[in-house]
Amino acid sequence: MDELEDRLRGITLAEPPLGFDPDEVAGKAAKKARNRRGVVATGIATLAVIAAAVVFVAPGNEPEEVAPAAAPSSREEQKARDLQHLKDVLPGILVGATDISVRDFIQVNDSDLMTSEVRYIDAAGVKRLLNLTISGPVTTKDGYRREGRCDLGNRGDAIGPDRKPMRCEELVTPAGIPVVISETTPKNPDQVGEPVVLGQGFSTGKVSGRSAIAWHSWGGSVNAIDLGAWDSPDAGPALTDGQLIELVTDPVFLFR
Repeated sequence: MDELEDRLRGITLAEPPLGFDPDEVAGKAAKKARNRRGVVATGIATLAVIAAAVVFVAPGNEPEEVAPAAAPSSREEQKARDLQHLKDVLPGILVGATDISVRDFIQVNDSDLMTSEVRYIDAAGVKRLLNLTISGPVTTKDGYRREGRCDLGNRGDAIGPDRKPMRCEELVTPAGIPVVISETTPKNPDQVGEPVVLGQGFSTGKVSGRSAIAWHSWGGSVNAIDLGAWDSPDAGPALTDGQLIELVTDPVFLFR
C-alpha cells in the first residue's frame, strides 16, 4: 500500500488537469485497504467464535434434547425438609414409643399453613395421636395471635364443670421464645349444667388434650397438640410440657 501511495503521488500532472488530487486519492485508497483488512480480521474472529459454539453431531446421531429446568418450589422443598426433620426428631421426643407413623404435611387452601398427623404407640402400649401445624406470618396473624390466647372467649372447650377455666399459661424459653401451654376437656351435651361459652355443650372437666404453640422471630408459629389416645377415650394426653416445648421451638420448622 505504501508503494501505491508513492506511485500516485509521483504522477506528473499534464495539461489539462486530471480533475482530482493524487494525494487525496492515495489517502482514500490507503483507508479502504485498511478497512478491508479490518473487516477480514473481524470476520475471521467471528467465525472462530461460531466454530467454538458448534457441537459436532456424527451422521446418524441425533442431538440429545435438554429438558428445561424445573421452576424452584421453595414451599414444596420446605415441606419436604420439615417432614424429614419431624421424622428424625420424634424418636428422641417420644421416648419409648414404637410404630411412629408420620403423614405428609397437608397445605390448607394454598395458604401459608400446613399440618401433619403423627400416630404412635407409647411405652404402655397405648395408641396415641399427635398433630403438628406450622403456620406462616399471614395465618399466624389471622388465626394464631398471641394476644388474648388464653382469654375464655377463645377457649370454649376449656371450661371445667366448676365453671373454672382449664389450664392455659404463657411461658418464655431461655432463648426468649414465647410459648402458650393449654389444656382442653371434652364436652358432654347430656350432662346437666349451664352451657359452656357460646352454648357449645357441657364440660366433663377431664383433660383430653394438651397443646403448645410457639411464636417465632420469622413471624410464624408452630403448634403441637397431644390429642391423647385415639382408640381409648379414657386415656388423656401423655406428652409433658417439656416434650411439647421441644417440638414447637425447634428452629428447623419453618413455613413462609
